[in-house]
Amino acid sequence: MSFFKKFRHTFHITIYEACVALAVIIVYFVLANTIYHGHPPLWFTICGFVVGGWLAFRPSEWAVTGLDSGSKYVGLSDYVAGILSSLASNLPEAVIAIMLLTSKVGDKATNQLIAVVTVLSAAGFNTLILGIAILIATLRKRGSIDVPSDLEKRESPIIRWAIVALLMTVLFGFIQYAYFGKDDLDMAQLTIPVAAMLAASYVFYLVYLIFVKDNTNKMAKHLEENEDSVISDKIEENEVHDEKSSHGDERLSIPITLILLVMGFVGIYFGGETLTESVQHLIGNVPFFATSKGPITAALILGAAGAIPEHSIAIISALKDEIEVGIGNAMGGILQSSLLIFGIIGIIVSITLHPFVLIQLGSIAGTLWFVKRCIHDGRFDTFEAIMILVLQTLVFIILFEDIAILV
Repeated sequence: MSFFKKFRHTFHITIYEACVALAVIIVYFVLANTIYHGHPPLWFTICGFVVGGWLAFRPSEWAVTGLDSGSKYVGLSDYVAGILSSLASNLPEAVIAIMLLTSKVGDKATNQLIAVVTVLSAAGFNTLILGIAILIATLRKRGSIDVPSDLEKRESPIIRWAIVALLMTVLFGFIQYAYFGKDDLDMAQLTIPVAAMLAASYVFYLVYLIFVKDNTNKMAKHLEENEDSVISDKIEENEVHDEKSSHGDERLSIPITLILLVMGFVGIYFGGETLTESVQHLIGNVPFFATSKGPITAALILGAAGAIPEHSIAIISALKDEIEVGIGNAMGGILQSSLLIFGIIGIIVSITLHPFVLIQLGSIAGTLWFVKRCIHDGRFDTFEAIMILVLQTLVFIILFEDIAILV
């Protein structure tokens, strides 16, 4: 394999894209720290979104590839590796939220609102991705598809827990509203112990998957027993993956694995920083973003940008009939955003339970209930995919048209 093909095979980009991207990033950061430091023009802020979006997207792919390769060295199952890869693809919105919460630029309350809505809207965009992936798959399969076995066997417990926990959080918020009254809605807060339990529940889930040996060994045995029955179907697929992807059975060298991990996480950090600064510049310099709908709009932009890796992975996987990857990645994004990342933010600061926060948490619980019913039935169909899309679209409309004026 030539150097150019090997480079593209490893980093998922061509030499040409790498050179152009590197040049643009260097020029942007030089200008941002010299000529346009502090008060950039609008066109430069838009360029910041482009640079930040690229840094949120490509490095996430590198981090995912590095984790996939690294998991093979430490002996993790493919399913656990997939969970960790999904977590890596959700890092951009987590980085953005934490940077907003710790930023000394702008209004503290506005930064907190944007951070929380960014994370929950990322969960919302993942819900849209889930609906789109199921819709594509069901249309290609003439109306319905089987529920992926990993989703049924491995994620059912955390899905059940998430439904109950999110609904309890919504109920907790409404009780506070009833107690404080309509004039003191800002007093409704997500307390640190409640937030810690949301985050801890997903951490316990990860620990169980990674360190409970019986669980991992059973899955490895199951995969080995079924290997002979599927090997003929995988021959052609593996040939394609050898050319187009480094996510297959091959294991990258240790130096390449470490390089991908370092470049991935460093790129995600700078991508989050760039997107955060760009949003703060918009809020401070564009009149629209000073209105009631401004912070919400900025948060939706950040949430969409943070969900870019999941968008590409899920939709491309569905188009390639790899529905397990698409649905698994979208479900991982929903659970990680609503439990782990949202919980971590609640530990850092006391989150105000704005109406949108409660409605988005309720809609996530509703979507998870949809999925749980599908798991019980063993099938996803086109109608269920459309209803998932309609539900999340309704929530975004309510957010932008009705709740934004209350904030």
